[in-house]
Amino acid sequence: MKRIAYSLIALAIAAFTFTSCEDVPSPFGIITDPDNGGGQEVVDPTGDGTAANPFNVAAAIDYVKALGADVKSDKDVYIKGVIVEVKEAFGTQYGNAQFSIADSETGKQTFVFYRGLYLGNQKYSDDKATNVKVGDNVVICGKVIYYKGSTPETSQGEAYVVSINGEGGDTPTPSGETLGTKENPLTIDQALEKINALADGAESDQFAFVKGKVVKVTTNQTNFDKYQNLNYLISEDGTDNGKTITVYSGDGLDGAKFTGITDLAQGDEVIVYGKLYKYVKDNKVTPEIAKGNYLVSLVKGSGGGGGGGTTGDAQVVSIADFNAAAESTDTWYQLTGTVKNLKDGDQYGNFDLEDETGSVYVYGLLSEKGGEKKKFQDLVAQYGIKNGSKITIIGNRGSFNGKIEVLNAYFVKIEDGDTPSTPDGVQAISVADFNAAAESTDVWYQLTGTISNLKDGDQYGNFDLTDSTGSVYVYGVLSEKGGAKKKFQELVTQYGIANGKTITIIGNRGSFNGKIEVVNAYFVSVE
Repeated sequence: MKRIAYSLIALAIAAFTFTSCEDVPSPFGIITDPDNGGGQEVVDPTGDGTAANPFNVAAAIDYVKALGADVKSDKDVYIKGVIVEVKEAFGTQYGNAQFSIADSETGKQTFVFYRGLYLGNQKYSDDKATNVKVGDNVVICGKVIYYKGSTPETSQGEAYVVSINGEGGDTPTPSGETLGTKENPLTIDQALEKINALADGAESDQFAFVKGKVVKVTTNQTNFDKYQNLNYLISEDGTDNGKTITVYSGDGLDGAKFTGITDLAQGDEVIVYGKLYKYVKDNKVTPEIAKGNYLVSLVKGSGGGGGGGTTGDAQVVSIADFNAAAESTDTWYQLTGTVKNLKDGDQYGNFDLEDETGSVYVYGLLSEKGGEKKKFQDLVAQYGIKNGSKITIIGNRGSFNGKIEVLNAYFVKIEDGDTPSTPDGVQAISVADFNAAAESTDVWYQLTGTISNLKDGDQYGNFDLTDSTGSVYVYGVLSEKGGAKKKFQELVTQYGIANGKTITIIGNRGSFNGKIEVVNAYFVSVE
């Protein structure tokens, strides 16, 4: 009797399964419920869907859900995002394309650009120089629909690409009444006057164009990896002169995402488009340009790879010349060299700085001239400073117990693309050569490759490392040679280590059950 009952239940479930299937397939493969974030961090909706302030993907999904299932919008809306999947690139047969966008390259909530047209609302043709690919930052425009109540997408044939990586035939231009214009933007003083006239916690009714120079970027690498936008300060002259405006969660040119925290540097001249905001906390007013802003102009300055310093009247000298100079807290010197002997977790920033002429001890490094002490790890998190990094600093010539030191030093910039030198006794080799080497815990190898198959939350740091010659399994990564195990997530937090990143490690050649492994590995750098 039980067997008959179970059979009836099974038949009922099967019948329900078949009758609940849609007769019409999704136009974009498997439908993904936008409410299912797959563990993704919640992204706040931003934008109002206009050309001046496009929706982000989160806001666009909210918009179509509010319309209801299969109800098409009665107006065109603008949406910005990064392409995470290309179903069909633009081709000449139909002149359209299908792809999905998200708020970041790892975003789970996606919006489908369904059979839409090319730049300028035109069909694609062979003479077009640009196609779409995963990773491109785009702005799209068109009518939208919540297909079958499950898939947010543009209406077929009623949307087009506005811009690709900030370039296109129809980049978003602000419309309506604004405070200032792109050609005649507000100065910092004018913007501050309008912000201070707002009520506490209030935002301006109109969008504003504000011109200034970047003082410093305050976003750290971990937050940038999550959001691809930047918090930064601007002033009239690019210095922290007491009259600064915070640009909060800003995007790049024409709404495109920034590619890194060094995209903006001190001295860069910008025009920012967004709403003015009077942020107040603990009775302290912080003038801001509110979230949802973006750049409409960027002229690179001379500040270099991003930082809080300024050369001012500092003398640019070699380390040998610095060592030969007289002691003085009135004379400032600018030094560039490679970081050596920096200890993990150092809160002060004590290390040796070395160039081709010599070496000198740096007694603490501040984020800016006269800044707060014991904040060096903030610089580490923001710029990835580590042993092997090539940095520029400014400081005075001093000494202690007969040892020459750089005193009152503050950070200016870190150079992109810096690769730490191979330590003495370590062989820098390819993955293929490592795999061909003999097993040994006495011989150390330096390997550089791309991370894959790293699991979220892994405390040990187990992953595959791949270069152009092959792949090898890394059995755990320590923060330093012989360091504590199960601390890998601290490296993740500090350096933004993730699948797809290029990492350099040092370790021994080992194996387990016939599978080659990098054992006793420790961290060197990540790009």
